[in-house]
Amino acid sequence: MSQSTKALVIVLLSGLLIGAFYAYGQQQFGLGEKAERSAWQGRENTALIKANSRIKELEERARAQEREHAQDMAAASATYQEDLKHEKAAKDRAVADLRSGALRLRDPFVAACPDAAAGGGAGPAGAGSGGGDGEARAELSVEASEFLVSLASEADEVVHQLTACQSVVEADRKIYRER
Repeated sequence: MSQSTKALVIVLLSGLLIGAFYAYGQQQFGLGEKAERSAWQGRENTALIKANSRIKELEERARAQEREHAQDMAAASATYQEDLKHEKAAKDRAVADLRSGALRLRDPFVAACPDAAAGGGAGPAGAGSGGGDGEARAELSVEASEFLVSLASEADEVVHQLTACQSVVEADRKIYRER
């Protein structure tokens, strides 16, 4: 074998050896890359499982809070409606009592004075005790009494409405305190 043939064989063998080392390195790099990718995917999957679990837990808590809030709103509405029903019944009873004469309203600040009401002058001095009439008060008409009872009932309805509003605000605040 000649020198040039030997050199050519050495170059070819060196090329094959370098190619084999390169292929082996690429294979090892690919295996390392696959192992790293597998480890990374494992970490990501574990984090995703934890995140999904946390999301489910938070959603369940939010749904429970929403149910509780809805129950609070329903309770406030039911209480308000019941209060309005009782208020209307109380007003209707008072108006019926006024009309039947079982209930009479009097003005405590206006003493009953039939002479002044009739437009007459001063009457003759009586032989009384010299004191005032004591408990004598002017009785209100049925219409005026009904008006006052209705007005008081409207005021009570506003109180019930404000109480219901306060219940709603408290229920809303309760949800935001829990978050």
